[in-house]
Amino acid sequence: MTSSDLRRVARALYELPPAEFTAARNQAARDASQRSDAAAIKRLPRAQAPAWAVSALVREDAALFDELLELGERLREAQDDRDPVALRSLGAERQKALSRASGRTRELADAADVTLSGSAMIEVSQTLQAAMTDPDAAALVRDGLLVRGLAVTGWEPVRLDGAAALPPEGVSAGRRTRAARPKASAADPEASERERKAAEDAAWSALDDVTTAHQSVTDLANDLADLASRRAELETERTDIEEQLRGVESDLARVYHDIQVGERDRKAAERAEVQAKKRAKQAQDRLDRLG
Repeated sequence: MTSSDLRRVARALYELPPAEFTAARNQAARDASQRSDAAAIKRLPRAQAPAWAVSALVREDAALFDELLELGERLREAQDDRDPVALRSLGAERQKALSRASGRTRELADAADVTLSGSAMIEVSQTLQAAMTDPDAAALVRDGLLVRGLAVTGWEPVRLDGAAALPPEGVSAGRRTRAARPKASAADPEASERERKAAEDAAWSALDDVTTAHQSVTDLANDLADLASRRAELETERTDIEEQLRGVESDLARVYHDIQVGERDRKAAERAEVQAKKRAKQAQDRLDRLG
């Protein structure tokens, strides 16, 4: 199996919801013609829900993902140009774009019955931020074989090792390093600017996480309100059913009583019938004797 063949098999597998992945991967390994191919397929790990959801966004709404990457490029250019006006404007646009993309990701997950918790949605947002910040991370996400989320950690490069089942061509998923960051000082304005940019990135990332977490809290609160309303409806239905049951039990008790009375009356009538037949026979016998 060539690298292209393995990538083709992997793409088909990672399009499946995580719950269906393992069985499909094992079947694909059994169907492989060579033992080495089967082993390569068996090594493909199951994607975590946030990673699968981000890949679903790239696959199902590529235009929205491209908008995020284009916005990330504009942000990097504004930082290089040290344009505070553009940075403020793009920062607000960035937050809205991430919120829209995260919402779309949740829609795709819900449609596939893939559950995304509040923490998973934060991981989705962090992965999208990483793609906006780092071109290599963007290439890794776009390739569609993501198995875990990504995160931006200040000045350090996005850690890509182990993030994808197979690294895309031209991108090394191993450890990458950046040039050492000079210590900021009053005599080194460029280092101070780099420190400011790193702090600004961290602040934006934290703000996006707060927004995502707040949306998750709101969604959960709405879900709880719906459940409370449904519980009230069911409790009312239960009360009605209990009242109906009490009425049925009362009617049933009366029927049981009427059956007992009827049985007693039937037995008395049977005894009266026997006695009447006996008297009728005696009368007939007497009539026969008298001629």
